[in-house]
Amino acid sequence: MDSRNLLMAIALTLFAGLSTGIGSTLAFFTKETNTRFLSASLAFRQAL
Repeated sequence: MDSRNLLMAIALTLFAGLSTGIGSTLAFFTKETNTRFLSASLAFRQAL
């Protein structure tokens, strides 16, 4: 395996893990459900 491919795989895995952590932190500190924000974030996720 090429070291460049290995570094890319590690970077993508790290990015996915950090995204999950940041999203759960935002959900934990939110006091009320904002359906507009939820819709936008789901649409953004779908676009990726």
